[in-house]
Amino acid sequence: MSYKVIHTIFDLIFPVRCFGCREAGTHVCAACALNIRQKSQECFFCAIKLEKLETRNICERCLRQSPLAGIWWPWRYQNEKTKKIIAAYKYRNKEWLALILSTYIENVLDMRVLQSDIVVIPVPLSDARLKARGFNQALLLAKNLPFPVLNNVAVRTKDTPSQARTHSRRERIDHMRGAFSIKNKAKIAGRTILLIDDVATTGATLCELASELKKAGSGQIYAAVLAHG
Repeated sequence: MSYKVIHTIFDLIFPVRCFGCREAGTHVCAACALNIRQKSQECFFCAIKLEKLETRNICERCLRQSPLAGIWWPWRYQNEKTKKIIAAYKYRNKEWLALILSTYIENVLDMRVLQSDIVVIPVPLSDARLKARGFNQALLLAKNLPFPVLNNVAVRTKDTPSQARTHSRRERIDHMRGAFSIKNKAKIAGRTILLIDDVATTGATLCELASELKKAGSGQIYAAVLAHG
């Protein structure tokens, strides 16, 4: 059964309420979407303010040190409403929310930057976490974007602690070291890649995966997440 059908059935059986504020009528109300959105243009890594014409959200200094060529995100994670919405998606069996949440990601992508031959790679989960959750939230978001998805290239080789519960950037980088391996390398040779995940804090996960993909022969790598902060 498709997620669209499941979504429709749920709407008929249960009263539709915003997961952020419980307002009736929609799963993510306009007020919450406005309240939690990223309001200023800033560098993903150092938070320096960027010029309005900057489209990749990484400053020149950080760009020289990052395997990512650009990153986009619509929402601020350090907002209780954001956390409620994402928690409902990931931990309350609301995977059909990917249909809605992916539109917020798509709306902030700069299609002038993303090339026509781009492929999407969702950040993989470990086997243990995938079994416990029942689905990969990044994969469902990726499948609802208008690009081809490669889900058989990046593999999680170790079950790392939750990055949201790890306090320092150094800890997060250390936890992620060696967390991914790349197979089917011919599929990404020279290709432009868009990585997808639900939340990024320091970007340690995305950078580790991007580094491994570059070692495997990919072209430029971008990323997009639902929330950052």
